[in-house]
Amino acid sequence: TIYSRRTNPFNPARIKEIIRQIKFGSDLSEAERKELEQLVADNADSFALTLKEVVPIPGAALNLNVPENAKFNLRMHQRPLTPEQSKFYNERINDMLNADIIERAPPELIRCTATTVIAQRAH
Repeated sequence: TIYSRRTNPFNPARIKEIIRQIKFGSDLSEAERKELEQLVADNADSFALTLKEVVPIPGAALNLNVPENAKFNLRMHQRPLTPEQSKFYNERINDMLNADIIERAPPELIRCTATTVIAQRAH
């Protein structure tokens, strides 16, 4: 399998897939491109092909330090999502849930809501 960052990060098939997914500039010479591909291959253990392959930083924690009496907006002012947007969000959320990056929160723990914006990448 190519999804072997933790067990075999330098698997040739995995390296090939990493290089396939990287967009190299068209202005590179063949020698420069080969040099970059070798750099990627030499550092293949730094690349994750899926969210599941992202390695958590030991001891890392997010502390927002929100005062107990802080008041936040609990009403959503979001335009309805198109079916395509909804599908996109649901797939990303399921990926993050399956990778244990996020977890479901019961409604009684929700203290703030905000609209979600999908922005197209510039490339």
